[in-house]
Formats: sequence, C-alpha cells, structure tokens
Amino acid sequence: MRILFTPAGDTDPVRGYHDGAILHILRHYKVDKVILFLTADMEKKEEDMACYTKGIHSVSPDTSITYIKSGITEPQEYENLTVMQEDFARAYEENPGAEWLLNVSSGTPQIKTVMALLALDYPKAKAIQVHSPEGSSNRDNHPCRTSEELVEMLDCNEDNEEGAPDRCEEPPLLLLKRHGISMQIESLVRNYEYAGAYELVRLNPTLFFDTTKKMLHHAMYRRDLLWRQANKVIFQYKGKPLIASPDDFSEYFQVMELRERKKQYPEFVVKLSPVLMDLGIKYMKKLTCFHLEDCCDKKRNVKYYVKRYLLNRQYPKLLAYLETQLGNTFRDGPLYFSTMVMICEYLQNNDLKGNSGHERITRIFTCLRVVEERTRNLVAHEITNLDDELIQKVTAESWDKSPGIPGGLRAKNIISLLHEAARLIMGRDIPWTYDSLNDKIIESLRQSE
Repeated sequence: MRILFTPAGDTDPVRGYHDGAILHILRHYKVDKVILFLTADMEKKEEDMACYTKGIHSVSPDTSITYIKSGITEPQEYENLTVMQEDFARAYEENPGAEWLLNVSSGTPQIKTVMALLALDYPKAKAIQVHSPEGSSNRDNHPCRTSEELVEMLDCNEDNEEGAPDRCEEPPLLLLKRHGISMQIESLVRNYEYAGAYELVRLNPTLFFDTTKKMLHHAMYRRDLLWRQANKVIFQYKGKPLIASPDDFSEYFQVMELRERKKQYPEFVVKLSPVLMDLGIKYMKKLTCFHLEDCCDKKRNVKYYVKRYLLNRQYPKLLAYLETQLGNTFRDGPLYFSTMVMICEYLQNNDLKGNSGHERITRIFTCLRVVEERTRNLVAHEITNLDDELIQKVTAESWDKSPGIPGGLRAKNIISLLHEAARLIMGRDIPWTYDSLNDKIIESLRQSE
C-alpha cells in the first residue's frame, strides 16, 4: 500500500488553473490512501466547499481519504506542530507495510520543514516536492474562494491536458541527513567516542560505506584492549595496516594515555600500575649487574615470585638494603614495582654509581612510585572526584614522613615521564596512533558523501 501523508495549504487543491501540490502528486504517483492534515483554516475551507475531497477525487477517484482535523490556529509556530509529528508516527505504526509519500510543498514554511524532517526520520518515507507552474512563487494567482471557482478551476485545470509537464521532484534530503550525521560522527571520533559513532553508522547503513563501520568497530575493540579482535574486523586501510607494530604493552600504554586525554582520571590511575610493572620488569631484564630470574621462583599465576633465600644467596647486600628500607624482614611474595624501585636505588649507590642513564631512570621510577601509591589509595579506598588538581595535590604532599614531589605532578606530567622511561628502557617511544586512526575513519566517512 502506498499512502500520501500531506498537509493542506492555500495552493491546494488548485490555484491559477493548475494543480496544487496534493493533486499533482496524486496525478503522477499511484496512491491508495491520502491522510490529510488540516489546520483550523483548512478545516473551515473543507467544511464550506469540500474542496479537498472534490479535488482529490477529480484526479484519483478510487483513493480513500482520512482527515486529521488538528484545530491548529497558528501553524507558523513550531511548538504547535508537534501534533503533526505525533499523528504521523501513529499512522506509520498502524501501517507497518506501507510505502509513504510526504508532501513537502504545501502549508506554511514551518509545516514544510517538519514534513522534511519526517522524511529524514522514517526509512519508508519519501519526500515529494512540487514546483509551481511558473517555476517561482505563484502567490499572484489567487486560490479558489467559492464552490463555483473550485468547479471552474477543476474543469479548466491545465494539468489535465495531454503533455502537461510533471512538476514533481524527489529532493535529495538524504544528502542533508548524511551531512548532519557525518558531522556528529566526526565530532564523536575526534573525542574518541567510538561506540556512539558506531551506533550512528549502524542505524544509517545506506548512508555510509561498510569500511567506516568496520574501522569504528576496530577502534572499539582496541579501546577495550582487544587489538587481535580489532584486526580480525579490519586490519588495513588503503593497503596499510591500522596497527603498524601491535603488542600488548603498546596497546595497553595507549589506552592508559587515552584515559588521560579524555580526563577519565580514575581509569587512568587504575591502568598506571600495570604499565609501571611492565616498564620495571623490562628494565630489570636489561641490567647486567642484577638478574631478576636468580631471585625468583615460579608460582601459579605469578610470573615473578621473589624468594628471600634466593635473594640472600645471590645478592645479600641488596637484601640487607631492602630490609633496612622496609624496616622489617623481607618476605617471599610477588614482585612489586616498589621493590624494583628500591633495587634501582641500591644499584645507583653501588654497582651503577655514576651511571647517568640509570640515575635518570631511578629518578623517574621514584617519582612514579609516589604517584602510584598515592593515587591508587584514593581510587581504591575513597569515594572521591579524582581530577587533575587532586592528583597534583596528593603527589606534592608529604605522607608519613614520605616526601612528596616538589610542586606535584599533573596527569600530563605523568604521561611525559612514562614516555621518557619507555625511550630510555626500550630505545624507542610508544607512538600515539589513535589520532591517525581517527583521520582514516573520517577520511572514509567523507568518501561516502
């Protein structure tokens, strides 16, 4: 079934011996039913002359008509037109298998706008625009005012003549819709809000290429630390890999940095400890004067489990230093970042004394240990609004005779120290690749326009 949902305007049903928009649509499209939306003025016009009924049946005698008498007296006010949206939504739901034509040429400019928006919002609705016979405003031609004028204009309607031009057009409203949604998607992508962008693409499958959808899905997986699944969805764009050198540490590091860029400080702090542990172990493995494996035993689910007797056998002076720092006996247990920091401090005063590279790494690790301990406590034990100022404040304070960092550190300072540590330990930095991914997503988005 094909249904025409249409407002009625002064140009309808005829004006200046030509079809108004309603009649012209019916002349050039087979329609089974007309749902006619009437304002108060148009209701009066129909009651006085039955003009819309007569006009519609003069062109399409078998078409049924349903009238919606809204009683609206000021159709130039947008807030009065919500009833039109509600009436269409109801009719759309009541006719699930129907194809819809929407007349966007009748009524006030505000009514026309609402009709165009309805055509954008409903997938089975098609906007039909009808141009005036003159190709411009036809306000100089008066509408029919009496039943006699109506009969005359219908009888002498020039659009009844053979060869009369078809003035209907299906305006490319989807271009406007795609442009508006594209701008929303681009804004979401630039702010790393991939799930929201993905949902907009998913809900509008005809507007965008499948590549855009796949890359957004890829980005969602990466954000969730599932880079292998991300590459299964799509691993390259224009022949180049989306993740050049993927590995768990690099991806985790970037997700931690993503949390900082989005000012999601609790999540940033939570992800800080695993990054510090990984950097610390990477550095321990580089040392030639200390071998981590010589001090550790294998335990289920614990990669590095430090044993006191092994530490005492291999590095008795280091053990003595650790116990002095701890103020009690060193106990067997998993390796902690704080333990690695103390090992670095011991080596700075002994085997690696005067080594500038080691001194710098030790200094960075010492600062980051303060950050980890103080921010972790806030997230783990307190309900608090963790922000950048609070991070700076707690890292600057002295706690239990433990000095803070002069001036404290903000989240960006912490990220900067982590990048420096990565360069010193790994010989390379951890590149930030999310903005490059965003550029590719947006490029694919624009290519579909």
